[in-house]
Amino acid sequence: MTTALPDRPSLENLKKQAKTLLKSHKSGDLSACTVLRRLHRFSELFDQQILESNLTLAEAQYALAMEYGFPSWNALKEAVNSKKRDRRFLHLLCGDMAAESLRRSGVPGEVRVWYDAFTEGPVPDDVYGDEWFELRASQFLGWMDIPENAAANFRNMYKQLDEYRDSEEVILWFDACLFDQTILIHHLDWFSKQNLANTRLSLICIGEFPGFAKFNGLGELKPDQMESLLPLRREVTKKEMNLATLAWNAYRSPDPTAIEEFLSSDTSALPYIAPAFKRHLERFPSTQNGLERMEQEALQVISEGYSKFADVFAKVWDLEDPPYFSEHMLFSQLNALAKAEHPLLRIEGWEHVEGKRYKEWPVGKLSVFLTHTGREVLGGKEDHIRLNGIDRWLGGAHLKGDDIWRWNGERLTR
Repeated sequence: MTTALPDRPSLENLKKQAKTLLKSHKSGDLSACTVLRRLHRFSELFDQQILESNLTLAEAQYALAMEYGFPSWNALKEAVNSKKRDRRFLHLLCGDMAAESLRRSGVPGEVRVWYDAFTEGPVPDDVYGDEWFELRASQFLGWMDIPENAAANFRNMYKQLDEYRDSEEVILWFDACLFDQTILIHHLDWFSKQNLANTRLSLICIGEFPGFAKFNGLGELKPDQMESLLPLRREVTKKEMNLATLAWNAYRSPDPTAIEEFLSSDTSALPYIAPAFKRHLERFPSTQNGLERMEQEALQVISEGYSKFADVFAKVWDLEDPPYFSEHMLFSQLNALAKAEHPLLRIEGWEHVEGKRYKEWPVGKLSVFLTHTGREVLGGKEDHIRLNGIDRWLGGAHLKGDDIWRWNGERLTR
């Protein structure tokens, strides 16, 4: 159970509550443990173990936010500040950096961030309603590193979508990367099933920006640059909504060749969905060695002498255009290669990250090295899937066992 915010919440009062929670913890007050147990690292500890652990103000704020049913302190602040904002506009986007830049700009309205990453975990086409919530919430739990109230936090995001009813105009802000495009087609499909009545639905979707030789996404833009995009918004058309629904259905299909069939049609109404989907197909294991594109890139970078994870991430990031992944996403894949039955990698520096949430990982202290097997796979002499098997979801396709879809550089094959 979560605690409801008061009708007129005060951000200053909530800050004081977080500080009080921190003081209660330091003083050994057992009553603090109920809220602090919402932190993943405290979820299975006894009260005394929690009180003997170190705690920061940021963690106290995070725990308090979850106590009120929000996925983060920023999300809680959004809810509080929404009472003071101009509700003519509702801005929907993904990425805290882009959201913060938009809030600091002169653009009026409420800003909402979508946190569920459809590039990760199962997105099957035969799951709906509560079952869908629970399925995606379980992925959300691992992704956001929060305890069992993940389902409630996940539902809050859909409740925030419903806030379109209180706004004159909903503006969708997205860029060209795979991460954004999958969320965009989800949102357009969702809005196609709603009665928008007098609410205008608009779209800002860009793949480049003046002054950027390589544009990596909305998160790079400063407040004045975000503000400059507002006049470029245009009303979403019926053709765009219909195409988004076709794209979303193809992405959720258990047969990934549905994506290839979709790409053979006219996708010009949403110009970035075709390159994004082609990048998605490259996430399927290669016919050459069983590695998907990002794994191949990472192992190649490591083989060239880059061992610090921060350096590996930067190099792989540069190889992607546009990049769609976070440090956590890349590390999760490399960690899976290191923990395989026949490891392709060896990771050093775990003592620096154990017990910490991934956002707090000192990635500069992690090092990654190829094993002999990793070199054999990278050189095409061994096959990662044959050695280690696979159990992974890519959209609605569940890759498991031997008879799986692979990518040969041009199309999917079995």
